[in-house]
Amino acid sequence: MSAQPKFTPLRFDSENLDESEQFADFAAAMANFDMSRPGVGAFDARALVWRIGSLVVTQFNSDSADYDRSSERLARDHVDHFYVNLHMGGRVWVTSEGRRRMCGPGSLVVVDMRQPCRLETKSLRAVSIAIPRHRFIERIGELDVHGLVAHERLAPLLHASLRTLCATLPRLDLSQQDAIERMIMDLVADTLLDSLRAAAAQKAREEALASRLRDHIERNLGNDLNVATICAALGVSRSALYRICGDSGGVLRQVQARRLQRIHRLLRNPDETRAISELARMTGFIDKSHFTRAFKKAYGLSPGAFRDHWAKPRTIADPATASKDDAPHLFRTWLRALN
Repeated sequence: MSAQPKFTPLRFDSENLDESEQFADFAAAMANFDMSRPGVGAFDARALVWRIGSLVVTQFNSDSADYDRSSERLARDHVDHFYVNLHMGGRVWVTSEGRRRMCGPGSLVVVDMRQPCRLETKSLRAVSIAIPRHRFIERIGELDVHGLVAHERLAPLLHASLRTLCATLPRLDLSQQDAIERMIMDLVADTLLDSLRAAAAQKAREEALASRLRDHIERNLGNDLNVATICAALGVSRSALYRICGDSGGVLRQVQARRLQRIHRLLRNPDETRAISELARMTGFIDKSHFTRAFKKAYGLSPGAFRDHWAKPRTIADPATASKDDAPHLFRTWLRALN
């Protein structure tokens, strides 16, 4: 009985090239991206590329390089597949939809080749799976997973399985490729769907926390509001709070913005006659000079000048005679009349 043919990979090794050709040849192989690198001179890169049914699996490591898929590049070619990249070593910074994220070893990143993205890599070691769009949609549906980053739950299992697969492929028969392709797609689909569910749950938790934060700030503008007191009141960690506000500066900026909005409404009300200093204290501004600077920066006038402006008689029933400064007030008057 004749032996069954085995899987045979394509190979790339920059060590077999002249130094002047190493990066150029590697970049030429990355045909779907505009390639660049931070340095010059020798470029170390090695890759094994396997064709498994409709999938292309690449196991590679390379020196630092940038992979750019711009809108202009999208218009020039018509590539229509997904990459699921599993990072084994090094660092990758992924930019998509205006957001830049860092991915370390153990992370998974999904790239939709119909959408712009940029990958900045540093000493990368990875396994990449190229999946035709129709096969991807069969399992994932029309969900937008471009730029999805996962590193928990099923992602470690997918990492371990692909490492084992790449080590085992040379000993496997080509007759087994349908089963191997199904196995890969099953695990990729389950990992991505699980990550999407986890991301949706995390987003819901963060939105609920953001709502509680807004309510807490609104009810306590006159009290001492800092990161420690907010965390204690909401029963959350600093890291959870920073995820929805950026950092401690983001939390305090949100508090100040709400305080300025509150006193802004009070100063526009002609029936509000309390002193500005009293209004400032009741909305949480202890330092008068700090309050004055912050208010003027936000609204272009000092608190006193702003109150004087809104204390003037205002007859704006007719939009034909209203100034552009009166338009917001007239608009609100019309909306209130609807009720």
